[in-house]
Amino acid sequence: MPTLERSNPLPLYYQLKEVLKQQINAGHLAPHTAIPSEPELVAQYHVSRATVRQALTELVHEGLLYRQHGRGTFVCEPRVQQHIVSELNSFTEELRKRGLQPGGVLIVSELVRGTQAVREQLRLTDEEQVVRLERVRTADGAPIAYEVNYLPYPRAVSVYQRARETADGSLYHLMASEGLHPYIAEHSFKGDVASEREAELLRITAGESGIRLLCTTFDETGAPIEYTEAFYPGSRYDLRLTLRVTK
Repeated sequence: MPTLERSNPLPLYYQLKEVLKQQINAGHLAPHTAIPSEPELVAQYHVSRATVRQALTELVHEGLLYRQHGRGTFVCEPRVQQHIVSELNSFTEELRKRGLQPGGVLIVSELVRGTQAVREQLRLTDEEQVVRLERVRTADGAPIAYEVNYLPYPRAVSVYQRARETADGSLYHLMASEGLHPYIAEHSFKGDVASEREAELLRITAGESGIRLLCTTFDETGAPIEYTEAFYPGSRYDLRLTLRVTK
């Protein structure tokens, strides 16, 4: 049975989450079967109930588990994934291609420690900080997306100093002008609903369905230079893909 390492700098909840994720991906926990109860996981891994709850909550948010009131927590059906390789464009360029005028508002520009997930995506130590940019993107003046961008500090110190330029301009363009050249971006999309803050800033109803985007951008050396978490309301944004059969 896998064990959790107290000497490991990774939090116990994260270690537990990864153990359960490995069991799910390996098929040891089949779809629609109940996982061990919270007290059973507490006893099995010698952790607190709060640690177990945090690990399970994150797995629910990642779409690997689902809860049924009064019954327990169950394993989800595996998602169908398709890997698509295409040209890397900024959101600003994409809007212009659609004949729309890009714009935006910079809500917050700050230096923060960043969550565990953010630091992992940017491969940072616990001591390193990140530049956090919170933005609302617009098309022809209408709010169309809520974005939070993270960049490694101090590598992105020049971008931080020029953060106001990201309101109406392209973050990718600003990054490139400061020596951070986007080369490859890995996107992950899933259906989700707007949080209260997202709904307020986008002027939509809380709980409206849309697309949740997670994206990590790398330079030519393979180093991560930017990580984005974004929400696009379904009433204002659609994702279009053109696929060509390879003979």
